[in-house]
Amino acid sequence: MVWVNKIVMRNIKIKRQWLLSTVLVLLGGILLQASANPYSVFVVHCKPKNADSDSFLKLRDMVAKASQHQVKLTIDFTPQWAQMILGNPVFLDLVTQWHESGHELGVHHHPYWVSQTRGTTWDGYTNTPREEISTSNATGYLGDMDDYLLLMNQLPGTRTSGTLGINHGQDVLDWPPALSYSAEGHDFDDIVGRPQVVEYSGHAVWQMNHGLFWNAASSQLATAYETAEPGDIMAVVTHVSNYEQSLANTLAVDNYFAFLGSKDPSGNSLVTVTQAMNMTVPEPATLSLLAMCMFTVGLRSRA
Repeated sequence: MVWVNKIVMRNIKIKRQWLLSTVLVLLGGILLQASANPYSVFVVHCKPKNADSDSFLKLRDMVAKASQHQVKLTIDFTPQWAQMILGNPVFLDLVTQWHESGHELGVHHHPYWVSQTRGTTWDGYTNTPREEISTSNATGYLGDMDDYLLLMNQLPGTRTSGTLGINHGQDVLDWPPALSYSAEGHDFDDIVGRPQVVEYSGHAVWQMNHGLFWNAASSQLATAYETAEPGDIMAVVTHVSNYEQSLANTLAVDNYFAFLGSKDPSGNSLVTVTQAMNMTVPEPATLSLLAMCMFTVGLRSRA
């Protein structure tokens, strides 16, 4: 009987070790996000009024420069840019190449109410009831947000993130439930952070912050990078119109790409919005499995 008990105890010990190993593997998968470098995200907004060939070619130059340094851009297109690209086989072929090389094709939105308040260019799409749209803007209406996403999804890849500009109470109706991730922010303090859950019209969304690239000097960006903790997301945003505004602006962005590349020549931490979110937001299924394994280990330990 003694040797039987020893075998039983040994089997229990083996099973317990296996369960603990499983937990450690799962934890390792989650904690892999905490690399030596912060995750670096660079977002480019393509505004409605700049949807033209000259701006597209400057965007092409920006993508090429980023790619030289392993930087993956998140390019947030507005509907006007999508229409231009889809109507030009050469542009569409280039955008397809960007997607296939790892850059993210996200979405950008200029909502109706924010545009009314700030005097910016509305992109023509909203879930605001038609009767609430000012008669002075009625001709600018192009469709609701289902129509918006139907257009945007004709671009290569799948839309999973976007900067929707939902800063006005009435614009929250515009959030497309199909989008998993949101990005927002302009201030320097928004450059480094972690994702958090927000709610848009009843939809729970994981949101990360980004700060306007031009709100910081290159030395400040370098300091922010050096002081960011592993697992943080350091994200900046600019517009194609800023990049093409002057040679000085172009060089500032190009030099930042070179700085990021020097910090991580592998490019593993130079990621898109969706990649950063996927690595910093644990999936519910993973957390459930982890909790179940830990609970089982606890029961085995008390047996």
